[in-house]
Amino acid sequence: MIGGLLMLSCVGRPLGAQRHSALEVGFTAVQFSDDSSVVLGPSVGWTSAVDRGGLFGEITAGGIGTFGAATGSASAVGGARAALVRGIVVETAGELFGIAGSSTRSAGTASASGRVIHASGRTGIWAGGSAAMSRREAGNMPAAALEGGAWVGGPRARVSALLTEQRATGQLFVGEQRQYLIGTVPVRYAEASVVLHLENDLASLDVSGGARRDPDAASLFEPTFSATAAVWRSSSRALTFSVSHQPADFVRGADAARSIAIGMRFFQRPPASIRAERASPIVEVIGVGDARVVRVRVADARRVELMADFTDWQPIALTRGATGFEGSAPVAAGSHRVLVRIDGAEWRPAANTPAVNDDLGGRVGLLVVP
Repeated sequence: MIGGLLMLSCVGRPLGAQRHSALEVGFTAVQFSDDSSVVLGPSVGWTSAVDRGGLFGEITAGGIGTFGAATGSASAVGGARAALVRGIVVETAGELFGIAGSSTRSAGTASASGRVIHASGRTGIWAGGSAAMSRREAGNMPAAALEGGAWVGGPRARVSALLTEQRATGQLFVGEQRQYLIGTVPVRYAEASVVLHLENDLASLDVSGGARRDPDAASLFEPTFSATAAVWRSSSRALTFSVSHQPADFVRGADAARSIAIGMRFFQRPPASIRAERASPIVEVIGVGDARVVRVRVADARRVELMADFTDWQPIALTRGATGFEGSAPVAAGSHRVLVRIDGAEWRPAANTPAVNDDLGGRVGLLVVP
């Protein structure tokens, strides 16, 4: 049963991630709806993801321990995407998921999916489908789904919607602890959800709410909900708090559950740092003479700083202007070494300045001024 919570907290591929790893440790309480049992104990999870050059992948692993028992799960996702025509992208992916432990039934699932995405600016729509095969007590159990969604957002807020039509197979158990398998039944349901992501420089909030319509369930409509808040206490450490109410996952064999967790996340940078890394600042020098204007053009930045050989490597804060962030400096003609910093993140070369070695073993941007 604990595996249901692990799957809720560990499975999933973050959208738009370039490279990301995080370790999360905490304490979790979960109540399983089918038999009203409650599990309390420490939990741990690890996620490592990459999204680069048309290829993406993610590996997750996690576990929960409680009163002499332990359960763990792992997931591996990999895929590729390719642009067809302007704004149209095709994506394919595969996933392997497994769970085992002393307090849950072992299960394994392999799935494949594909979708077509149309993106325009900060909005987009997509449609796709998936097929899966699970191995559980009743043997091989196939599943298939059709999905569609849309999103709109910016650098600090995003709203997305998802609609799923799922066909799967459910297992039936009896007994006080639901320990006796008596058979299987076909399952078909539709599920709709809306996801909101909000962030500032040092905090993020993800909220998902929706409903499942299952004509064969005890209730025709069943709500779904989850929320996770993170507040960064340093450049690589955040406090986290999450709650969820999720129905059964018939594809992976997870029971319906309610959960609440509090913990600490390590090795994940705060939102401001991630936004700064994705930005592509452009450095320009305008005018003639000793007092030229240095301009940095970068989208969605709040604060831009610059240091260079012509500032004696002292950081200077630039002022927001109509076309970028600007400041005056005595820049002579010739080659100069320059670094920029966006919203307090790491110093780095601008996108239009080739990176070269500096005298201290680092990398700086080379700016040529006519």
